[in-house]
Amino acid sequence: MIYLDNNATTICYPEVSEIIENYSLKNYGNPNALNSFGKEINNQISIARKSIANQMNCDKNEIFFTSCATESINWALRSSTYYKGKRNKVITSSIEHKAVLNTLKDLKQLSGIEIVEVNPEKNGIVDPEKIIREIDDRTFMVSLMAANNVTGNIQPYREIGDYLSKTDIFYHIDAVQTIGKLNFSLDNIKTNFASFSGHKFHGPKGIGILYIKNGTKVRPIITGGGQERGFRSGTQNVAGIIATSVALKISNEKLHDNMIEMKKLREIIVQRSKKLRGIINTDLDNSIVNTLNVSFPGLKGQVLVNALSADDVQTGISSACSSRTDGGQYVLEKAGIRKEIASCSIRISLSSFNSEDEILEFVNKLEKMVNLLKI
Repeated sequence: MIYLDNNATTICYPEVSEIIENYSLKNYGNPNALNSFGKEINNQISIARKSIANQMNCDKNEIFFTSCATESINWALRSSTYYKGKRNKVITSSIEHKAVLNTLKDLKQLSGIEIVEVNPEKNGIVDPEKIIREIDDRTFMVSLMAANNVTGNIQPYREIGDYLSKTDIFYHIDAVQTIGKLNFSLDNIKTNFASFSGHKFHGPKGIGILYIKNGTKVRPIITGGGQERGFRSGTQNVAGIIATSVALKISNEKLHDNMIEMKKLREIIVQRSKKLRGIINTDLDNSIVNTLNVSFPGLKGQVLVNALSADDVQTGISSACSSRTDGGQYVLEKAGIRKEIASCSIRISLSSFNSEDEILEFVNKLEKMVNLLKI
């Protein structure tokens, strides 16, 4: 199988799989138990938290563990809304992940907040000035993704952070698609919240991270026994936490070389796609290097994805969280891409596990399928 759907999920590093097995079968103690077994497991969580903080260049007390990025996003957005005071305006982009857009819609129903969604430019990137122009004395929160999961385009999260640093407005960055694909470090980014997901960078599923800047007002997301310093109750996913800390370390150590290799492999796909008269929807100069979104007019994206899958090639059409509803086409359409072109798009997302031989085999299969199915 040739796996090219790495923005949906990634294979675990071998070291990660070993840790999951170890902490599931051998070191399986409850980290909140008062016996020595539990205390040692709790110490391992502390070590993992510190390791993640060091990798992200922040304080260990700013790292909180959740079940996934969606939970992390919910926590950041709902907590900010709780502390909004008399202000009621949220600014985001229209191409955010559904975890952001649908959570804000729910908060609008619950709290009556006003949501302003800024559309991207034709290159699929939001103009930071358009966000800044929307900020006024009614604004209590801005939420923006660092890199779009459908196109890979990098959004102006740094510029917005710099501007908001002069205000008391809550700022959340959806950083899910950054690790292993982008040089992302919290020491030079001004934000209150940043959300991550372990399985996007060769860690396990079922573990998320929320960075909460020291001093930020935050409300518990889950109440109960008071784990995660009283802010997120529930027995911790020990294997997931420790495995994710290792996955993050490996991803950062390999980042430079992997980015060079993935960019080279993506260019092979770009050139063959152009020969097949594909329309490149990704801004190749301003995107994470592992991602390519391309449309083949006259051939529905889902049809092509299914055909490739039948030939042992796994690609995608969008976020895995929305692929069974609208296919993530809204991201392309909000950038002004016609619906008939957006519906013909597929997303190809690489990882460090892909080889040049695989990519050469893939583009041959792609050419065969496009020529066979195109009308």
